Amino acid sequence: MYNSLSKFTEKIFSEFISAYRKNYSSNHVLLKLIDDWKKSLNNNKIVGTVLMDLSKAFDCIPHDLLIAKLHAYGLSIKSLTFIYSYLKRRKQGVKINDTESIFKILLSGVPQGSILGPILFNIFINDLFLFIKDAKLANFADDNTIHAENRELEPLLDILEKESKNAINWFKTNEMIVNPDKFQVMIVNRRKKLETVKLKINEVEIPTRSSVTLLGVEIDNELNFNNHISTICKKAGNKLNAIGRIQNFLRQKEKELLINTFVYSNFNYCPLVWHFSSKKSTLKIEKIQERCLRLLQNNTTETYEDLLPKSNQPSMEVKRIRTLAIEIFKTLNDMNPNYMKSIFHLSPYVTHKKYDLYVHKRNTTKYGNHSLKVFGAQVWNSLPEKIKALTTINTFKDYIKNWFGPKCKCSLCRK
Repeated sequence: MYNSLSKFTEKIFSEFISAYRKNYSSNHVLLKLIDDWKKSLNNNKIVGTVLMDLSKAFDCIPHDLLIAKLHAYGLSIKSLTFIYSYLKRRKQGVKINDTESIFKILLSGVPQGSILGPILFNIFINDLFLFIKDAKLANFADDNTIHAENRELEPLLDILEKESKNAINWFKTNEMIVNPDKFQVMIVNRRKKLETVKLKINEVEIPTRSSVTLLGVEIDNELNFNNHISTICKKAGNKLNAIGRIQNFLRQKEKELLINTFVYSNFNYCPLVWHFSSKKSTLKIEKIQERCLRLLQNNTTETYEDLLPKSNQPSMEVKRIRTLAIEIFKTLNDMNPNYMKSIFHLSPYVTHKKYDLYVHKRNTTKYGNHSLKVFGAQVWNSLPEKIKALTTINTFKDYIKNWFGPKCKCSLCRK
């Protein structure tokens, strides 16, 4: 049933529905979002965003309305009857110790924990995109983010207020619970820091914030991600301290397992989103790895630059560059969401290097040069042509394991 629905819905889903789909992830949502913002800022525009909060989204979906939407998308009567029988007359009760409540029939909600629940949720929310016309909408499950751009602040605020109201009306019409007082609003402006302004959405005044949290990443209004990196470095450092206290009771393999699981994992989630952080933040991350290597090698005397080759490890920055090259390969070979091709795409000009990426125009360093579409092109175009021409991801990954980036001149990579 899931396979049949998946094949059918791929034809109808918005390309920006990003949860519970093959080759899609929260990483791609964030990469696309930040790239769109940097493109606007590079063109001297102001960016505004509204992060919308839903309550119990999966539990609120009315069965009859979901069936009506499936019918509108073209499912046959037999298919609708089959899905209707799957959803209807489910019962729920509560048991505490030996006391049981009566069972009541569920009138709404898709079965959570089931393989069909997520795809039915995506079908239900898909038409929200039709109601957002003057802004863009990024979706991942019940996280919906409206964002827009304009050269002036007041028109930008008008767009955000209007489209937020459109979204709220859609949620209410579709019997979902929305909480405007919990919305997060942020304005990003390259020209000057703006004082706190307020959006008025359905009689609720929402002040802008200096940072918002989306899909587990804290995004600040300067797009430097210093707060986010400080947070993950603190988490990683605390775990590393705990491992250090018990290291005398651990074998080498156990140390490696614990460090990979509890320390490095903090830096493996969406690393390209915050890659262009400040030098200070970058050094914090490298310092965590240095402490890891010293613990694993029981070495307190040699420099970080000497510890890296002895551990057969690249710097954390080089790890991110390798991750970037893999994302580009996957995008060019249709293994990523289609919208990633707005970031990475081949040059339209005929050259002797037919696998080169197009290098986008940049007006600023922070939002132009320090964007994935510009830096990514530099990284990819520095690869040998025969490597860029590869067609299998495993072969490409095997090569990238021993690659140190595009003629990196930093002290960690000179060797």
